[in-house]
Amino acid sequence: MCISVHDVAPATWPSCARLLEMLDACGGTPVTLLVVPDYHRSGRIDAHPDFLRAIERRLARGDEIAVHGYTHLDESPPPRAPIGWLQRRVLTQSEGEFAALPAPEALKRLEQGEALMRALGWPARGFVAPAWLLGKGARVALAQTGYVYTTTRGGLYRLPDWQYTRSPSLVYTVRKPWRRAMSLALNRATLALARRGPLLRLSLHPADAAFDDVVAQWRGFVEAALRTHVAVTKSEWLLERQTPRLLQQPSA
Repeated sequence: MCISVHDVAPATWPSCARLLEMLDACGGTPVTLLVVPDYHRSGRIDAHPDFLRAIERRLARGDEIAVHGYTHLDESPPPRAPIGWLQRRVLTQSEGEFAALPAPEALKRLEQGEALMRALGWPARGFVAPAWLLGKGARVALAQTGYVYTTTRGGLYRLPDWQYTRSPSLVYTVRKPWRRAMSLALNRATLALARRGPLLRLSLHPADAAFDDVVAQWRGFVEAALRTHVAVTKSEWLLERQTPRLLQQPSA
């Protein structure tokens, strides 16, 4: 099982911290933190020492970092096709930053994110596009970087060979009351099916922290899953896929 917290940035940290406190209470599971270098162009993370110290503490306890876009804003020209408009303007509220970037611009932002993490001394082996929208240009650019994995809503890709593992992620949509109610019902119904796959993914977002019913359901999911699954970071799961761990033998 891989648990991730998306949209991690100074502006969202109070909400992220509430989610992480809940996860820690479930047993101190390792978490993949999806860090946005310059969330909504509000200032780079390295200008916020309190945030940096908080992330350092999370890394020390076993969490990992994945780079989550650069600004988390879709500022590319508006989509023309209805499906593109639905994906980029309605469902994701213009936050799918890498949905329509040309390859050179996508590569520039990917390299900027990599450079910032190196400067901070934070190992970041994965990249996840905001809203999981990874356009053609971004895919071309991503193949030229040192990242070893990326994820979409439907699964995880090992890079650079793009080996795919289908593992749909549980996630909530909370912007509207009816969408939140639908997410609560849908996630409850699909958890059992998702647990049968090779990788169970739970994707939490800062907005979830504002709703007690969502946080409570997340807690129940995590506690139930920990009875049947081992919680690992995405990098750890990839490493085990490449070099399967021997079954532990009982001690004499």
